[in-house]
Amino acid sequence: MSATPDQTMMQPQIVATLNYLANLDKIPVFAQSQKIGESIRVNDNRAPCEVPIINARLQPDTFSLDVQGFVLAEQETRVTDFNDDDQLENIYTQEIEGLIAQAAGGSSAVVFDHTRRSTEQAHREKYASRDPVPAPHSDYTDASAFQRMRDKFGDEEAEDRLTRRFSIINAWRSMTGTLEQWPLTVCDARTIDDSRLTQTRREAPVRPDPSFEYNRPSETRHAVFDPAHKWYWFPRMTAREVLLFKNYDTRTDGTARYALHSAFEDPDSPARPAPRETIETRAFVFYD
Repeated sequence: MSATPDQTMMQPQIVATLNYLANLDKIPVFAQSQKIGESIRVNDNRAPCEVPIINARLQPDTFSLDVQGFVLAEQETRVTDFNDDDQLENIYTQEIEGLIAQAAGGSSAVVFDHTRRSTEQAHREKYASRDPVPAPHSDYTDASAFQRMRDKFGDEEAEDRLTRRFSIINAWRSMTGTLEQWPLTVCDARTIDDSRLTQTRREAPVRPDPSFEYNRPSETRHAVFDPAHKWYWFPRMTAREVLLFKNYDTRTDGTARYALHSAFEDPDSPARPAPRETIETRAFVFYD
């Protein structure tokens, strides 16, 4: 029997399944979908593991991008339709750049990608959105983060920017109402062992993609199970809440470089949950 919304909000933790890699023997290769609405195909072996996921809402409000690698923020937006590309470009980009720069302690943030996701096939076909990714991972390696900088700014400007610290932050939120299924969990960066990750390869797209990120090949990092991992989630996120998490940082001095993240099937989702329609925005943060 599913928990009520109030019960979900007050549970100290839940136990859910995360689809870790079975081993690090082979570099997984993600093949882009052949047509709009299809899922990415991958040649890896998964070993689903049940793990405790801590209710971050009941923890002291001490999360930060430079320590745990994630933080929950609130933001009212003037966007009325996140499926409208014009509103993303002319309204949301500026709004979210300000929020990200402030939360990261940066001098500026520059958005380079908006990616929509949905559990509904009809939405994915209409808006070229993607399905949730139920696998613990981080979006960038050193090589792919540097390449994405060149893709965004061109070689000459990128070479200058690459001489100084930068990070890549994701901003993840509901496009509609309260999230009732397939939420996102994030892993405390201090509990991540790099030796238990492997780089993966995402192939070049076989068709144009509206996402700046997914319209290019890339490298990401996926994880095998590690009992040291400490996972958190913010249940029933509303449309005014934004989960910010770090995907890359050039610093190597103990500052959080990334927080693994994964969608997961919530055992307490209602019997007929509203579709999960979310948008994730990727941005460079600069500290000049």
